[in-house]
Amino acid sequence: MSIYSMLKAALRAQGWILARVPEDDELHAAELVDLLTEDNADGRARRFALAPWLTFERPVIARFLGETCILTVEGPIYLKHGFGYPLGSQMQTEFGWLALAPVETGQLIDELRAAIDLVLMRWFTDPAMVPRQTSSRQPRERFFDDHLAKTQIRSATPPVRHEEQAADDQ
Repeated sequence: MSIYSMLKAALRAQGWILARVPEDDELHAAELVDLLTEDNADGRARRFALAPWLTFERPVIARFLGETCILTVEGPIYLKHGFGYPLGSQMQTEFGWLALAPVETGQLIDELRAAIDLVLMRWFTDPAMVPRQTSSRQPRERFFDDHLAKTQIRSATPPVRHEEQAADDQ
């Protein structure tokens, strides 16, 4: 067995796929691998975002995450008479799975997007939010913004009491 075969088998056992890339795409593939393997918050976020795409047979074109349900919409979009239909979807709940047909998936997506728009617009038009609205997307300065977000989270949540602290208080 060649070293290539052993490496490919070991990577496949870990859920990775080793593939050959055309010469003109080598640099792009190398950049993608570098971004995915970064040992920091950005690398973890990229790997987390990519993981659902690797668990289904068809490309995932949308995911709707609820508290107890997940809808994974599969593509690509199939155009028929001016309408676009996904190839289907799979709904996951604590009770099991449900596969939906293309037309059902399209109807469900329309309902979900309308519900999302309704909630987001309610927040956007709230009088308390009006002073914070801007006409363009605000850039993020990761180093400062992440620290500010952590500070806001700490100030909005009560301190956690550990069991040993509670025992000391008694």
